[in-house]
Order: sequence, then structure tokens, then C-alpha cells
Amino acid sequence: MRLVSTPARHFSGRGLTDRNKTLWTSWAVVGPHHRVWFSGDTGPAPFFDEIGERLGPFDATMIEVGAPNALWGDVHLGPEAAVGVHQQVRGDVMIPIHWGTFNLALHAWDEPIVALMDHAAAAGVPLAAPLAGGVIDPTAPAIAPFWQDRYTLAVAAAAP
Repeated sequence: MRLVSTPARHFSGRGLTDRNKTLWTSWAVVGPHHRVWFSGDTGPAPFFDEIGERLGPFDATMIEVGAPNALWGDVHLGPEAAVGVHQQVRGDVMIPIHWGTFNLALHAWDEPIVALMDHAAAAGVPLAAPLAGGVIDPTAPAIAPFWQDRYTLAVAAAAP
């Protein structure tokens, strides 16, 4: 198995004085029978087609879909662009990442996955979206829509 660092587009540094002193990356995991691509944090960029041509097709892609906001359009994809990137890198099953685990953006926590389901369906892209930490079988992708019961869960938790 090979781990191949592939391009991504984000910003680096997490403190006041370390901006642009580290790099960002995406990763291709290339095995003898299967391939997976992990986008990491990335925004739109011109190199996704080349990743697909050189290292794809991928059995599964793990692509960030969270924190869509016009202010962060250069460093985050959002659901619609993520579907396009999945197609560019020549992915089969798409596994959405970077959403719903903590609130980074100015939207409802489940907005990225709800929008992604519409964009993926329109593009014919199969999704696998388990509960965070869940297991995925790329040969039988499934969506565990735990977010659809968010109001029921919140009301039940608040009840005496």
C-alpha cells in the first residue's frame, strides 16, 4: 500500500505568528486492489482532475462538505462543490467528512449533509454517511440519517 500526498488548498497556521509556515495536503491511499482519496480541508482548485487521472479511479472518497460560507469559499468546498470534486478525482462512493461534529460555520449543523444528499442524488453519486465513528462498507454504501431525528432527540433529552 502507498500513501501519496496530493494537493489541497487551505491556509496554514493556527496561531497569530505561524501563518503560512506549514503546508496542507490531501491523501491518496493506493493499494493493490482498492484506492481511497481523503480531501483533508480544501477549497476549489485546478488540480483535482490530475489527481483522478494519475491516481484514480477511487473506490471511495472522503471529502469535506462542512462550513460552506461565501467568506470561506477559497478554503472549503461545501456540498455542491464537493460532489464536483468527487467526480473530478473519479470517485465511486462518496463519504462526506468535516461536518456535524462541531459547529464551525454560520449554518445549522446538519445543513451540509441535507444539501449534499440533494446534490449527490442529482449527480448520481452514491453516498455513505454513517453516524460519526461508524463503519462503512464501500461495496454496500448506506446513509444512516441520524440527523433527521435531531428535534426528537433534543426534546427527549430536555424532558424530565
